[in-house]
Amino acid sequence: MDSQNYAQSLVSVIIPTHGGARNVERLVHIAKQVALATEVIIVCAGLPPHAADSEYVWGAKVVPASEQATASECRAIGAQHAQGNVLLFLEEGITLPLGSLKKYTAALLKGYDLVLSAGGRVLTTKGKLSSERCAYALLNHLLGQKQLGSASLEKAPFALNRKALEAIGQHHLHVPAAALVRAVQKALAITLVTSGSTGQAARKRSAANQPLAKKQALIFQEHGEAIQLLLQDKDVRGALPDGERHRILVQAPGLLHLRSVFYQESREKEGDEWGAKRKERPKRTRKRAQSRKKRSH
Repeated sequence: MDSQNYAQSLVSVIIPTHGGARNVERLVHIAKQVALATEVIIVCAGLPPHAADSEYVWGAKVVPASEQATASECRAIGAQHAQGNVLLFLEEGITLPLGSLKKYTAALLKGYDLVLSAGGRVLTTKGKLSSERCAYALLNHLLGQKQLGSASLEKAPFALNRKALEAIGQHHLHVPAAALVRAVQKALAITLVTSGSTGQAARKRSAANQPLAKKQALIFQEHGEAIQLLLQDKDVRGALPDGERHRILVQAPGLLHLRSVFYQESREKEGDEWGAKRKERPKRTRKRAQSRKKRSH
């Protein structure tokens, strides 16, 4: 098999981790079985730089990252080292069955470019939808992708092909919200996969056990920047409908122009001027008005 065909059949599995992580060996063992040709890349935050590119552990290539690196930054680094045509991104703290992981690569073989994990409803201890999930769902709504729910590139597992990686840009993966905006703008085919009990596993882990996790404030900031990126490509409403409002009429002269914003009538009906839409009086009201007028005479 020549190098080009090998790259097309190769699946690159990328696992962000840190020095004190557990369960990575088991995750690597499962990842190597995803496809016949699989490379596993461990991006380790806090690993000394001299250990890069030459160290292999459990048959996986180990790449260093900054000690302060987040999971998304580690994924972007791993994508730069990946050689496969399919990239599967995992999370160190969640181990899924092999069958669940193969769902992601299978969806890409069906013609999709980006495969996300179904968001589900990760609730807080008070039974409310978490603030992060609300941010994910809001961005998807503004993108016109309501069917994605609260799915996000912030959460692994997810997978993409080489076409999607080039369209988004490897370095843009470190800001998942902006990467998703670029994916939609490039008209990539996106679908969802239900990976299992990842939501329950996420609830059980505390922030102290997630050194690669982002702070909530940073997630909100990145989603705000992603929305700004979207508005630069769309109009001020992100291509969402404006109901029956006619905001341009606010600048029109006349006493009734503010009402005309909500009640617009055609020029044929009102002549050459804008006016308020007048509701017809009920027959009973008109008769009363006529009778009063007659009595006054």
